Amino acid sequence: MFGKKNKLWAAAALAGALAVLPGLASAGDTVKIGLSVPLTGDWAEYGDFIKKSVEMVVTRANRMGGIRGKQIEVVVADSRGDPKESVLIAEKFVADPDIIAEIGDFSSSSCMAAAPIYDKANMSQVSPTASHPDFTKKGKNMFRVGATQTAEGPFSSKWAIKDLGAKTVATIYINNDWGVAANKYFVESAKKMGATVVAEEAFITGERDFSSILTKIKKVNPDLIYLPTFYADASSIMTQARRMHYKTKILGTGSLYSPELIKLGGKSVEGLLSNAVYFPGDPRPAAKEFTRDFRAIYGTDPSTFAALGYDAANLVIAALQMAGTEDRAAVRVALESLNGFVGVTGPFDYSKSHDTAKEFARIMIKDGKWVPYSK
Repeated sequence: MFGKKNKLWAAAALAGALAVLPGLASAGDTVKIGLSVPLTGDWAEYGDFIKKSVEMVVTRANRMGGIRGKQIEVVVADSRGDPKESVLIAEKFVADPDIIAEIGDFSSSSCMAAAPIYDKANMSQVSPTASHPDFTKKGKNMFRVGATQTAEGPFSSKWAIKDLGAKTVATIYINNDWGVAANKYFVESAKKMGATVVAEEAFITGERDFSSILTKIKKVNPDLIYLPTFYADASSIMTQARRMHYKTKILGTGSLYSPELIKLGGKSVEGLLSNAVYFPGDPRPAAKEFTRDFRAIYGTDPSTFAALGYDAANLVIAALQMAGTEDRAAVRVALESLNGFVGVTGPFDYSKSHDTAKEFARIMIKDGKWVPYSK
């Protein structure tokens, strides 16, 4: 619960914390925010949703006067989901004294690779989606908007074992920092709940042939397969499983919540289970407002990643307003002072930790659409 004062602040934050205030301590007519996301490659849809939401927030902010009278400029860079590229982007961003904070990247691997550069420059790195537990341990300037795998793994395993009744499970996971962590926390929790893990199969980024992995898993015949993967991978896995006439319950991480997955997978992805910290049918007032506004601007439903990008942008802008300066270090202090900030994906309080607590909704693909889960 939040006190009256914090509720008022939360309402202001939800509106973008965009009141025009007098004076700003430095010269120039713009305030720059860096945005690093994948805009090409297999993860482009994720990055595009984040970019759209950031631009949506910034456009509104500029229309209302910007940051204390200064217009906001977003410097966009395509990381392609490559940690090496994210490092190069970080070096460019910190070298530009006009860039005060950074939003991004998408994958935990990219975020953690770039984190030391941002931290050394005292630039706040606000990732909408990095869920690896170690991300916010990389320095004092790392902030997480989404949930961690330490929370999602146990949530998913409880759903699989306690609610769906799976006694045996297998996993197919992408072999990067995020995938390894996502697999680990699901497996550990599943074992504690009494399930038998009959297979754990890793694959490298860009893999498209999953026939050998699926053949192995089909032989051990688990009650459920868990997929710590992304939409392109999951589409390939489920399409190939259908061709093999292999069908079992499939549960995925929240990373699978994507309209593109349905476009790619068609009937093969019917019945897929996943989770979300936001979905277009979300009844919370902040979520309903965001959904309405996003649809009006872009003519399509937003995704979880759009919602997380929206919250990230509003947090950064609110911190810039609150800091009263364009000094990078002051932005971090301001972010840590935003307790009571209520975003689309829930409340934020960075005063004790740069992680966030999230509530997960259960969703599934039914009749070619993402809908709330039903038995």
